[in-house]
Amino acid sequence: MAIPKERIYSLEGKGLKLTTAEDIAPYLTELRDFENLEEVRLNGNTIGAEAAKVLADVLKSKKTLKVATLHDIFTGRLKDEVKESVIAICDALGELPELVEVNLSDNAFGPLGAEAMSSFLSKHTILQVLRLNNNGLGIQGGQTIARALLQSQKESEKQGKSPSLHTLVCGRNRLENGSAPEFAKAFAALKTLREVRMPQNGIRPEGIAELIGGLAHNHGLSMLDLQDNTFTQVGSKALAEALAKWEVLEVLNVGDCLLGAEGGRLVVEALKHRHTLKTVNLQFNEIENDGAVALSESLRTLKVIESLELNGNRFDAEGDAVEMIKAVLSENDLDDVLGSLSEMEELTDDEDEDEDEESEAEEPTSAARAAEQLSDLVDEMKKQLSI
Repeated sequence: MAIPKERIYSLEGKGLKLTTAEDIAPYLTELRDFENLEEVRLNGNTIGAEAAKVLADVLKSKKTLKVATLHDIFTGRLKDEVKESVIAICDALGELPELVEVNLSDNAFGPLGAEAMSSFLSKHTILQVLRLNNNGLGIQGGQTIARALLQSQKESEKQGKSPSLHTLVCGRNRLENGSAPEFAKAFAALKTLREVRMPQNGIRPEGIAELIGGLAHNHGLSMLDLQDNTFTQVGSKALAEALAKWEVLEVLNVGDCLLGAEGGRLVVEALKHRHTLKTVNLQFNEIENDGAVALSESLRTLKVIESLELNGNRFDAEGDAVEMIKAVLSENDLDDVLGSLSEMEELTDDEDEDEDEESEAEEPTSAARAAEQLSDLVDEMKKQLSI
């Protein structure tokens, strides 16, 4: 949300240590006298419980406040002190009738902080944007946040209106599989999400499948970032199925998610349904040559793509599949879209041996037929693209 500069009160990055009411008093005088306030930026300072309570008293009077930027404001504070501060601040924020965005990222308050803000999240049904990145929530904290979001949806329903939340940032929180069922329920109930960022949470395939199942109910989703979680074929299958439902998806980031050879192929084949895509990150996913060939076919429909990242996968950076990808992009006047392929992965000797053993175990006619079909597909596409 773009707020006019003259309506922003900022102490951003000043490194202030505001422990007592006396410490923060000069700034509260400025804040109290600030008319038509729409955003407050307090990030990059450290606020103690006593200071937070008097800050809250002033904040609750700022009825025009729309955005509260409060990330990284508790460095060096004890957990119990942080909990008191979060309760005081969130109680104040809950009284603001125009507040639509809250950023509490980079505050290491863990499950206690999640509990402290749960009442606010449950009741403040006009909230549109919630940023909780790198808070150390863990499974318990994640469950608390998800349940609060679900309760907020129920409150909106009681009020006869649709939920307002459209953006959730909740990365680097060790959410793991244990929090996935609760988030899935919340996502499925909300149906209003447009942007979801949950990278680096240690979520494994079954949890990913649950999350995506919930997100599939949000047909207006335009941005999804699940980078550095673990998909394998289970999560990839869920993603491939959901892609058909996200009719306005523009950004998909599943880099470093271990899609695997089969999972990667499922996802890239499903991309052809999403002609709205502008940014696709599939880096470091063990996608192999057949997946790259399938991607070249899907790219025919992705005519507005602006960024395609494939580095770190398991196909030759100078092979036929990459040439086909480049040719399709060129055909659509998108020559500068493909990112670097400088770190492509090679199969290890052990993996080569395993593949050889698996190949020998297959019916010879079946293996030969599969190889022949792939070769025919490559030849046909090369002819069509005049490679």
